Amino acid sequence: MTRDPDVNIASLVKLISQDAALTGRIMKAVNSAFYALPDKMVRLDRAVAYMGLKTVKEVAISSTLSGLCKQISFGKYEDRDLWDHSVGVAIMARELARHAKTMDPEEAFLAGMLHDIGLLLEAQSEPVKGELVLTTADNGSAFMPIEKKIYGFDHTELGARLAAGWRFPEGILAGIRWHHQPEQAPPEHQALCKHLYIADMLCSAAKVGCPLTCNQQKLTDAQMAESKITQELADTVAGKLPILLRLFMS
Repeated sequence: MTRDPDVNIASLVKLISQDAALTGRIMKAVNSAFYALPDKMVRLDRAVAYMGLKTVKEVAISSTLSGLCKQISFGKYEDRDLWDHSVGVAIMARELARHAKTMDPEEAFLAGMLHDIGLLLEAQSEPVKGELVLTTADNGSAFMPIEKKIYGFDHTELGARLAAGWRFPEGILAGIRWHHQPEQAPPEHQALCKHLYIADMLCSAAKVGCPLTCNQQKLTDAQMAESKITQELADTVAGKLPILLRLFMS
């Protein structure tokens, strides 16, 4: 519905109102410090109109996926740290795409939100192994070889299988599978995968959520230049991340 430029707002509001959790998430977002409204907004229809369809869609995606997370601790990290990192990468990817004008910001956001879906699944399905992976990687070791040793696969492989089962678009599937190895992605999807690699690295450097999956990865000036991302843009977006993240905090 949000992709339809002629969508009937009343119909969209009616659909949202059938989901109490999503309604609450949207009302919390519109009344957050991000918008800093002088008076509290109490009507869903006004909140949707004020925030705009793209933001409502992003909050809906975030709300749906965060519902897949169950409260688990993995040593010094928790499920919330894994989720916060996914949201941070989504926002970083969207904002970089919006300013660099190299790809669709909405596709970049969705790919960023889903890039570590395999990690969320494997860690919560087998939390003892998940904790072992995270605590082992916390000493600076490369992340995916540890996963391979403990699980027999890594989160990009599992995430890609999941994305295929959910019939996600090929670009999103490629982003999930190759965001740590973008040069191995199919040529038609390499731009998105390289973009995600950069967003992931920048969020890890900013210590947004759990930063361990990028252990021992390097981000070069050449990679930034190829994706038309300047250091000034990266620093600007990183500086805005804390307030942008508030829209998606549960």
